[in-house]
Amino acid sequence: MSQVKRVARWGGVVLVMLLVLAGIGAGVVYYLISRLDIRAEISNAVEQSTGRKLTIAGRVGVSVWPVLGLEAHDASLANAQGGRAAALVQMDALHVGVEIAPLFRREVVVRELAFDHPRIALEIGRDGAPNWRMQPIGPAPSSQIARQAQDIATSSEFSLRQIRIRDGEVTFFDARRNAGWTLDSADLRAALISMDKPFTVSGVVSYLSHPVTMRLELQSPRLAMTGRAAPMKFSIASELLDAEFDGTSSAATGEIMGQVRASGPSLRRLSAWAGAPIVGGAGMERFAVSGTLGVQNGAYSFSNAGFSLDDARGRGDFVLTQRHGKPYVSGRLEMFDFDFNPYLTGAASAIAPPPDAGAPAGAAGAAPAPIAAPRSLDITQEAGHAAIDFGGLKAVNADLELTTHKMLFQHMRIDHSVLGLVVNDGYLAATLHQLDLYGGSARGRIEVDAREADVRLSQDMTFSGVDANALLSDALHFENLEGKAEVTYSLRTHGRSQSDLINDADGRIHVEVITGALRGVDMGGLARTLRNALNNELISPQARTPFTGMSATFAIADGVLASNNLSFNTPELSIPGIAVIDLRARRIDARMAPRSSRGGIVIPFAARGSFDDIRYASDISDRARREIDARVRQVQAAAR
Repeated sequence: MSQVKRVARWGGVVLVMLLVLAGIGAGVVYYLISRLDIRAEISNAVEQSTGRKLTIAGRVGVSVWPVLGLEAHDASLANAQGGRAAALVQMDALHVGVEIAPLFRREVVVRELAFDHPRIALEIGRDGAPNWRMQPIGPAPSSQIARQAQDIATSSEFSLRQIRIRDGEVTFFDARRNAGWTLDSADLRAALISMDKPFTVSGVVSYLSHPVTMRLELQSPRLAMTGRAAPMKFSIASELLDAEFDGTSSAATGEIMGQVRASGPSLRRLSAWAGAPIVGGAGMERFAVSGTLGVQNGAYSFSNAGFSLDDARGRGDFVLTQRHGKPYVSGRLEMFDFDFNPYLTGAASAIAPPPDAGAPAGAAGAAPAPIAAPRSLDITQEAGHAAIDFGGLKAVNADLELTTHKMLFQHMRIDHSVLGLVVNDGYLAATLHQLDLYGGSARGRIEVDAREADVRLSQDMTFSGVDANALLSDALHFENLEGKAEVTYSLRTHGRSQSDLINDADGRIHVEVITGALRGVDMGGLARTLRNALNNELISPQARTPFTGMSATFAIADGVLASNNLSFNTPELSIPGIAVIDLRARRIDARMAPRSSRGGIVIPFAARGSFDDIRYASDISDRARREIDARVRQVQAAAR
C-alpha cells in the first residue's frame, strides 16, 4: 500500500513539474513572440509567397493548444480574381507550431499547423484555370517568416511535421460544367516531409451526411501545387463505396488516370448519393469494377475493365457520365450469364440476393433462383389487363455494342448474341446482328418506345434452323410442334397492358418447319384422319403425327392471324388449308382439305372453337371455307 502511495506521490510531482515547464515554455514563447510584429510578418509572408492577400480580422497571440507557438483568429486568404467565392480559405483559427530555439534569434521556424473550422472553396473558372494555383509576387522576401513561406513553393527542404484540420469544409465548383460538390465535417491529419517527397493526408470527411474514411498520398507536392500531373494514391471507405486508386492526377484540370478497384452494396443508392438517381426499374444493386480509370470533364472512362452488377458479370471498355440528369453509359461490353428481365420491366426484383459470405463452398446454390418475367404472349392463359411497367427503360441511358453469353429474355434463352443497344429516356432500340439460340440463329431489330404511357413496340426478326418446340415453348407456351423451323416476322403494336398489345398487333409472319411432328394430333391415312376428325378424336394428349413439311404465311391485323396458304404434309397425306387465329378471343377457325399423297378424293373438314375446346365437322358443303376465307381476306386487307 505504501508503495502505491509512493508511486502516486511521485507521479503527482512529475505532473506538476510538466505543467510548470509547459507554463514556463508558454511564457518564454509569449515573451519572444511579443517582440515581433507577427500579424504583419505573417500577412506579408503569405502574400509574397502566394500572391494572395491574407486578412487576419481577429486577435494574434500565443497558442498553447493544440500546438505551442502562434495563433491567429478569423483569418481568410483571398480568392483568385473573378472567383465565385469570397475567399479561397476562411478559418476560425490558425495555430502555428514553431521551434523555440530560433525565437531567441528573432526568427520563426514553422513546423506544425492546425486549422479550426477551415472553409476551403476550390474552383475552376470558365477558362479552365484553378483558383489554387499560386504565383509569388514582389522582390525576394527579407523576413525569416516570408522566406520560409516562400520555401513552400521553392525549397525541397521545407517540411511540416504535422498538419491538422478540425471540422473542415471543402467545396468544389467547375464553372465549365456548372457543377460541384461539398465535403464537410472534415477531420484530417497530414505530414509534409519535403516538397519532393510523398505527402499523406488521412482522416474522415462527410459527403451528403455519409461519413467517408479517406487516405491520399501525393508523390510530389511540388507538381500538385504548380498544377502539373502528379502521381497519386487514393482510397476511401464508406457505407456505399469502397475504392482504391493508383495513378496520376492533374490539379489544374481535374483529370485523373490510373488503376481503380471499387465496389458497393447498391449502385442505385450510390447514384442517388452522387446526385444522379436511378428512377424506376429493378435491380441495380451490388456492384464491383476494376480496371484503368480516366476522369475528364465529368466523364468516367473505364478501359480493360471487369465489372459485376447484381448477378451479372462482364468486361469491356466504357464511359460513364450523366445525360438528362441520369446515368449514361456508352462503349463495348461483354456480358456473362445475363438476365435482361429486371432491367426491361419495373417488376419486383428478379435479382437473387447475394450468397452468404460465410457459407461454405457450394452453398451459394441454395440462393433463390431468378424469377422469370411473364411472356409477351402465353396462349394457355387469358391476356393480362394490368399496365406493364417499363420503368426500367427510363432508369439509365445507354449506347452500347453488347456481346452476351447465356442471356435470358423473358422465358427465351439465348446462347450467344452480338447487338447494338440504345436506351434514351424510355426508348430502346436493339439491332441484333447475330443471335445463337435453340440450335439455330436469328437476326433483326427490336424497338420499345415507353416514353409515353401508351407503349409502342416493333419487331422485325428472322430465325433460321431453330428448334421449333423449344422456341415456341419459351416464347408462346406452345409445346405441340417439333422440328427445325425457319421463321420471319414483322410486328407492330402499342398499348399499356398485355391485352392492349395483343389486340393492336399488326404485321406478317412466315413459318416453315421441315421434318418434324405435331403433338396432340393423330393424322395418319386419309380414312383414319377423317374418322378421327369427325368423331372429335383427332386431338388427344398422347397423339403424335410425324410430317415431312409444314408452312404458312399469316397476315396479322388487330391481334388476328390469317393464312390462305397453310400446308401440312405427312408421309401419307397432303393437307392444304386456310386458317384464322384470333388471339384476342383465343379462338381458331381452320378448314383443311386432306388428300392422299398418291392422289384421290378430297374430303374437307373444319376445326373451329376456342383454344381449349376445338370441334371438328365435315365441310363438304364448303360453308366453313366461305366463312373462313372471307375473314382471311378481311385480315389480309387490314394488315399493315
